Amino acid sequence: MADLHADVSRAQMLDFAAAYPLAWIVPYADPSAALLMPVLIETNEAGAPQSLLGHLPRTHDATTCLAEDGRTAVLFLGPNAYIPPGWIRKKDWAPTWNFVSLKVTATAKTDTELTRHAVETLVDHMEGDRWSVAEMGARYQGLLRGIIGFRAAIETLTPRFKTGRDETAESYADLRQGLAGHPLIDWME
Repeated sequence: MADLHADVSRAQMLDFAAAYPLAWIVPYADPSAALLMPVLIETNEAGAPQSLLGHLPRTHDATTCLAEDGRTAVLFLGPNAYIPPGWIRKKDWAPTWNFVSLKVTATAKTDTELTRHAVETLVDHMEGDRWSVAEMGARYQGLLRGIIGFRAAIETLTPRFKTGRDETAESYADLRQGLAGHPLIDWME
């Protein structure tokens, strides 16, 4: 049976990861070395997800793990909300949690030559024309020495968008009312 929560278009997955790039990087070799870092999804000429681009602290256990065995899961979590039973008119409603998430499995390769590109691509993504690393002056070089870039070939993308799409029209309307003004609303369409 198909999972309605996983029926998400490629465009929705890419938009989500671009809007919420902070992700858990979980090395297969040692999941306890997991850390949160910003990660961008790179696409090929046809717009298909191809790789992840990011950077890691040089002295973190995850960096050591990924340098030895690059297999990793990267977990993106976006807006989420507890849904109390009082929001829904159904008497038998149980509390739940709605959320938007994406799991990416990939094989990462750390690369010193990629560090500057990874950081500057992330800054351009987040800042656009408002700010650039050039404004840091000499401090930028010092920061670069403490990190290392990586690129990870994407193997699988598994979305899970639990946003009420499986509810009745009445319950869905109740959810929207209860979540009014919450960022999860943008992902419910």
